[in-house]
Amino acid sequence: MVTCIHSKLENLAMDTSPDVFRTAQKLAEAAVPELADIVAVEVLELTLRGEALPPGALCGKSPLRRAAFQSLQGARVRPAYAVGDVSQIPPATPYRQSLTDLCPRLIRDLNQDSRWLAHDPMRARVIGEARAHSLMVIPLVVQGVVLGLVALYRRADSTPFDVGDLQAAARFADRAALRLDIVRRHIQDRVCARRLQRALLPEVLPSLSALDAAHSYVPVEGSGGEWFDIIPLSGARVALVVGVAEGQGADTAVGMSQLRAVIVTLALSDLGPDDILSRLDEVAIRLAREHVAPGQHPFGLKYVSSSCICVVYDPVTGHCSMARAGDSHLVVISPDGIVSAPGLASHPPLGAGGQPFEATEIDIPPGSILLLNSGGSDDPLPDAQATTERVHAVLSRHGPDAQEILEGVRRVMSPGHGPALLVTRTRALESENVATWTLPPDTAAVADARTWASQQLAAWMLEELAYTTALVVSELVTNAMRYSTGPVELRLINDDRTLICEVSDTSSAVPHLRKPRLVDEGGRGLSIVTQLTQHQGTRYTASGKTVWTEQSRPT
Repeated sequence: MVTCIHSKLENLAMDTSPDVFRTAQKLAEAAVPELADIVAVEVLELTLRGEALPPGALCGKSPLRRAAFQSLQGARVRPAYAVGDVSQIPPATPYRQSLTDLCPRLIRDLNQDSRWLAHDPMRARVIGEARAHSLMVIPLVVQGVVLGLVALYRRADSTPFDVGDLQAAARFADRAALRLDIVRRHIQDRVCARRLQRALLPEVLPSLSALDAAHSYVPVEGSGGEWFDIIPLSGARVALVVGVAEGQGADTAVGMSQLRAVIVTLALSDLGPDDILSRLDEVAIRLAREHVAPGQHPFGLKYVSSSCICVVYDPVTGHCSMARAGDSHLVVISPDGIVSAPGLASHPPLGAGGQPFEATEIDIPPGSILLLNSGGSDDPLPDAQATTERVHAVLSRHGPDAQEILEGVRRVMSPGHGPALLVTRTRALESENVATWTLPPDTAAVADARTWASQQLAAWMLEELAYTTALVVSELVTNAMRYSTGPVELRLINDDRTLICEVSDTSSAVPHLRKPRLVDEGGRGLSIVTQLTQHQGTRYTASGKTVWTEQSRPT
């Protein structure tokens, strides 16, 4: 009997399921019929949440949830409580007493005259119907941590339990408790990872002129490696990012935070999506090498292997540039309800190395909805076509509402599981809020540029910024004339909260801010610009570069 039970428990040890109910049911099946005719497993509510009472704490009043029930007679024996039911067991019963003093109970003769049965009439009635006549109650305890209890019954013509049976049941309960504690710790790790992940994700999505609406979803029971970002960029542009780092637990959440921090930094450097993912791929490989054990394959750590999609949208031109790694994808819903999935160049997950990333360029009309899906190995929507079909169904019932689309896609997933999702509706800056002027390569045009900028600010009723903007324009245009050849383009953008000034030229040389010495005659222009503006930077273009600044508009 003992050998058979141990064999079943060894097989159970191969099951890595983090589900308490499944594990408890396997334990109950292992004890029938070798130990008992009927077995019921009850667990504390804390166990299901991965938590535990401190060693020595009394759990006599803690509610119990039925986690498993197994009978030799199958469905012909009706349990007092169904699996999943919560019960408050009265204190005068051997079940509650065993939880209180953590001692096993052997009731050799379980007759209907037992006084404690009157305190639990439902259980007493079922015991009578099942013709159970002998009972053992064993607490499930690991190193002072109480997980629950197991109740074993013999019925009908089976011999009553004896002391030898109690000893065998105690050994079984010890093994069962160890297995349940492994599951509890797995749940605890997963809960900690989710808490860590939530703490590392943005709590509030930014309000931007480029996006009219934004909704996000990270699965409640995910790996802990799902993430999303909406990153404001220069020129009123915005980067949308959704990804998932494969793996489980706190290590995965930490790996996710590392990748997310890097991608935010790269995006703020005004790199294109393909360059962002290329550099992120290198970082993922480096992280794997730093954490790999001697002799282990450097890509063996799953938490640095990640699916990711990066989309950069420009509300001035309506242009969209995107790249992806792994199974992530994008679905676009146009204002007239047409659903499409742009054909993005495929690439292995981050951390695999290999081919360079390719960017896909498309133009998107204002009012379009973008649905970004992180993908991943457990993605119930493994390709863009599946998501596209689901979006079609949602549109037929609810129309092109961002939140409804997000909820509709979520409904096809397992509860709490699935990929990370991000849904946004694009906007376009009105043409009257964007002013562009091309200057000839002549330093005499600097004064004209100042005059033009002042007149444009007057038209926008932003005279309060006219003086500082004239200084900024003068410095940036002068530098462009001095260090580049060809025409210079000056662009002003009147964003919702920001005045953006951009000067583009044909040179790839980037101006560097430095602290001038007292004997230097020049080099103070960029310092002045930095003091006058809130943000400034440079981004490369196909024909050269663009130097930009941002000033907060008056309230």
